[in-house]
Amino acid sequence: MSQIDLIAAAREVVGPGPDVEESLAGTPHVVPPGIRAAGLAAIGIGALCLIGGLAFGDHDTQNRTLGMFLTCLVYFMGASQGGVMFSVAQTAALGRWGRPFKRIGESFAMFLPFLWLMYAAFLIGGGLRIYDWHEHPITSPHKAIYLQTGFFVGRQLVGTLVLFTLSMLFVRNSLRPDLGAAAEKLGARAPAWWSRITAGWRGTAIEVEDAYQKNIKLAPVMILAYALIFSMVAVDAVMSLAPHWASNMFPGWIFVSSFWLGVNWICIISVFSRNWLGVAHLITPKHYHDIGKLMFALCVFWTYTFFAQVLPIWYGNMPEETGYLLLRIFVNPWAPFAKVVGSMCFLIPFSVLLSRGIKKLPTSLAAVAMVIATGLFFERFLLVMPEVWMKDSLPFGPIELGILAGFVGGFVTVVTSFLAQVPAVPFTDPFMNPNPADVHVHAHDDAHGHAH
Repeated sequence: MSQIDLIAAAREVVGPGPDVEESLAGTPHVVPPGIRAAGLAAIGIGALCLIGGLAFGDHDTQNRTLGMFLTCLVYFMGASQGGVMFSVAQTAALGRWGRPFKRIGESFAMFLPFLWLMYAAFLIGGGLRIYDWHEHPITSPHKAIYLQTGFFVGRQLVGTLVLFTLSMLFVRNSLRPDLGAAAEKLGARAPAWWSRITAGWRGTAIEVEDAYQKNIKLAPVMILAYALIFSMVAVDAVMSLAPHWASNMFPGWIFVSSFWLGVNWICIISVFSRNWLGVAHLITPKHYHDIGKLMFALCVFWTYTFFAQVLPIWYGNMPEETGYLLLRIFVNPWAPFAKVVGSMCFLIPFSVLLSRGIKKLPTSLAAVAMVIATGLFFERFLLVMPEVWMKDSLPFGPIELGILAGFVGGFVTVVTSFLAQVPAVPFTDPFMNPNPADVHVHAHDDAHGHAH
């Protein structure tokens, strides 16, 4: 059988398709009042802490505030883009197991425009003051060329804009057949803004095929763009804080862990929203078992890439390289933080996710995902803040907590608001159905009810 035949067989629809009547009947859904109120309150607290730290703090407080703002930007750009890349990977790999999570991953793209605007404000509005190379000229000629302010800001804003625009285009292509088919069922109850995406509707069958053809071509482009552009973000936004240190694996470590971060946030959001979205019957323990296995695999890969960087630097014992590690692993107040990161990103998830049963319990798996997501935030904090804060105390006080709360509140508010307005699963997608080539073996019961 040729590759074309295999793909054609994989796209065959089996059965009547996913049961989305309950979910569509409630569309647009109402975000639970507690989630919306908490999100808006957190946004307000974050804005006040950011303004207060920058407007009324001394020089050190302003640097701490900018450092925390950068940490949150890098973290949530990774989480948001990582969620989109999960959906892109499902498309490129013709995957079925993760299809019920696909719309949740796509919803993360809605936070990307806000992140881009905040990143632009940071780069243009004075955030570069925390970069040593910006304040003190670099003596190395090739680094002096690369770390020029205009070139730095330009490539960051253009690169992220290209990637975020591709993400929005991918999500639009994916949404169109679902919105059009749902609008035919909902009639006047369909949100008015759907018509901007479904203009020129040609029927469900044609639109599903058109969306598939567009995104199957766009997916590999996005994967390549993600690897290249997030490598640039890792080098520029994070690694250049220490301009005399370098690691060849650092960019890959960042963009793969960002994908892992997106997967964990998909797990968290799905567990806490699937009931009020009416899709709990479509995101089953089997699906959580599958995403749990991916979380476990990425946990191992994160650890591998960490040690692949640390061991050559450590045993090479060159001062320009080992100083970066010594500061974070052995010097207070960062040393205890490094142990927390290792525990939350490897020891705890590796130990717990070995259990097959825990991966099938949505709430338990979401708890593990929260541990990993928190650990990865601490890891980003540990990469950024030691280059910004040079004192013995840990720079994690009310201002930092407030800024973090603002980002979390903004992310959750945007994602849940979007999911409430659209079909929560890609119900017109043929890959939501079982693969006709799959063979399912069931136990045979004899006349006495005993399985053989």
